[in-house]
Amino acid sequence: MPTSLALLVGLFLGLFIGRVLPSWLFGLSWSRSRAPIFVSRLSARKQFTLPDEDQRHRVLELLSTLSPHYTTECTRNSQPLYTQQVRERYVSLVGHRSPSASSSFFSSFGLGLGLSDPDSVYITPPREHKYFFAINLYNSFDVIPDLFATLFRVSAILGYHNVFVSIYENGSTDQTKALLRIFDALTKAVGLRVTIRTSTRTRGQFNHRIEYLAEVRNQAFVPLHELRDSHGEFFDTIVFMNDILPCVDDLLELIWQSRKNNAGITCAADYMYHPELSSPVFYDNWVARDINGTALENAPFESIFHDPDSSERFQQHLPIQVQSCWNGVAILDPAPFYTPPYVSFRMARLAEGECSASECSLICNDYWEAGYGRILMVPRVKLAYDRKVFDIIHPPRKNLTAIRGYVRLGGLPDNPSTDPQDRSWFGPHDRLFDPLESEELDFKPGPSHVWCWGWDGAGDIDGPDVDPIWESMPARSRGAEAVTVKHDRTTEL
Repeated sequence: MPTSLALLVGLFLGLFIGRVLPSWLFGLSWSRSRAPIFVSRLSARKQFTLPDEDQRHRVLELLSTLSPHYTTECTRNSQPLYTQQVRERYVSLVGHRSPSASSSFFSSFGLGLGLSDPDSVYITPPREHKYFFAINLYNSFDVIPDLFATLFRVSAILGYHNVFVSIYENGSTDQTKALLRIFDALTKAVGLRVTIRTSTRTRGQFNHRIEYLAEVRNQAFVPLHELRDSHGEFFDTIVFMNDILPCVDDLLELIWQSRKNNAGITCAADYMYHPELSSPVFYDNWVARDINGTALENAPFESIFHDPDSSERFQQHLPIQVQSCWNGVAILDPAPFYTPPYVSFRMARLAEGECSASECSLICNDYWEAGYGRILMVPRVKLAYDRKVFDIIHPPRKNLTAIRGYVRLGGLPDNPSTDPQDRSWFGPHDRLFDPLESEELDFKPGPSHVWCWGWDGAGDIDGPDVDPIWESMPARSRGAEAVTVKHDRTTEL
């Protein structure tokens, strides 16, 4: 057969197969959705069923409600003075190359930061600052929409090209995995780099709790090392988040304080509901330690710190140096992950007599020993894990002086600035910045001993199970070298 004729026959045969054969193979339409369908003759005949009418309605309902339903009011209708302060405070974090984009991004997120002269707002930094977000999730279906909505907004301000998000989920028994798949598709639509890995792994009955949690947290860091090894990509700041309900300005303030103070670790303040007190109290006291080594208290606002100076700063919402903290969100200097001694989450070295503390406490101790002991808590940033606490610490803005029967949540009666909700305005997203919040802290070396309440039992889920002790800290954490700046991240602020 001549070559030209063979090509013509092949063309017609290809058209026939492309048009007729698929309809013969599948022979189904969307209306016949209950019938099985075969992907192809080469797929080992794995069949699936198209969704029925009820399932389609559920998918449509889910897609139409993928928006923040708790944090959507965080910064809406904030008072003008606060928005002006936010505009000036965080403009150096804007990571977009286009000057005109900086104000529009802020204003679109409820911060009201539009400006008439955008060129005066944004100057291209000498080098872009890159952020690595690490997130662990477990049965987090309820908070994922808010978590991702805040991620979208913060990444838009920092610059999508400057952000990488690594999510590790395991063992969830709700629809967390399904919802993550939907948001994975949404992130790709805006160009945000996201790696979502899911697993069915859970902690075994005889697995040590801290060893298991350390492994889970380290899984979220896998892309950090893969990007370094395969692409030579390094990050300037790590943002590690739990399943919390954060607002846009919460994350921006933590990032700003971390870079302003060249802090090794920067934390928020998280709260839980205390039914006997009918009020939120400080939550993560198993990890958080004052700079004198004492544990913080699950107590109301004015009774959290034992150290008088730290307590006074906390009630004035001023940044505080602490020995350790985590509190829902931690901003980490990544240098100890990239350079010796190459820190990571771990359980205690029990054979060496180390107290079996939380994996988050241990990484704070390792930061001290590595010379990155500038650890900071930012009381302005108040975090919740559920709607009940979130609504209490983020109530609608009202002038409290006009409300009869107003009951203070804490603070000093003769000093309105110490009220956790403020005497004049509900906060924290209306509380004006005190000039002292912008001052760099004078960090001092760590304490000689730290209060530790260990958790040794494998399979024990009720809490610490050994007697608390005052644990001696390494000599390296008690010297000036432990708080000397080694990785300057303030050059772009």
